[in-house]
Amino acid sequence: MTLEGEPKFFPRMEGQQAEVMPGSSLAVTALITEIVRERFRPNNELAWVWDENPTPEATEENTTDEPRKVLIEPSFAENSETRNYRPAIFIDKQDTIASKVAIGNFAGQQLKSGLRAFYSIATIPIDISVVSDRNGESAILADIVWFYLLAGREQIQQTFGMQDMSNPMLGRTTPQDVDKRTWSTHITFTISLGLRWSTLPISPILHDIVMRYRASGETDPDVFLLKQFIP
Repeated sequence: MTLEGEPKFFPRMEGQQAEVMPGSSLAVTALITEIVRERFRPNNELAWVWDENPTPEATEENTTDEPRKVLIEPSFAENSETRNYRPAIFIDKQDTIASKVAIGNFAGQQLKSGLRAFYSIATIPIDISVVSDRNGESAILADIVWFYLLAGREQIQQTFGMQDMSNPMLGRTTPQDVDKRTWSTHITFTISLGLRWSTLPISPILHDIVMRYRASGETDPDVFLLKQFIP
């Protein structure tokens, strides 16, 4: 059977890969990454700034006049040089759970076509790790991100069609487990999305093609199929 699974009310990010379905956990990770980047764009009067080039400038003084660059990436970025950059904010997802709101997620069926509709609520835990070589910097950056998400929670939820977005929780700043020379502060929250999809049995479609082929009087199936696409 064929599967149609793209919710029409989830907007796509510019440049998002076609293989990544809107509303999937990967799409949500990319969305949160862009939201956090927005807070650190130039002219926001912060002592940190994000742009596409993470290379530090020689004039960086960590002030609003000469802000220090901060890296903001999904945690699965594979570039080792990028991952070693400090300060950095990494956005990750935890285990995604799709709960059943009905038996088999079944929502309804169109008897004429055989189209079957399904519905589920996906819960996606998000973990944001703020990493720095300085304890205070990690704590301050995390506090900025935490309050930004808390204050914008309602707008984010409504704009991107989320079922729910929990209040973010700000953790304590601790030494990084993998590197005792760096400090990490975590921000955690969950996002819930309603997912809809439909399936259409392929047997009626094949039967319909065979019936149209027989009714056409065409003896060559290849010629018949070509006529379906070439007027």
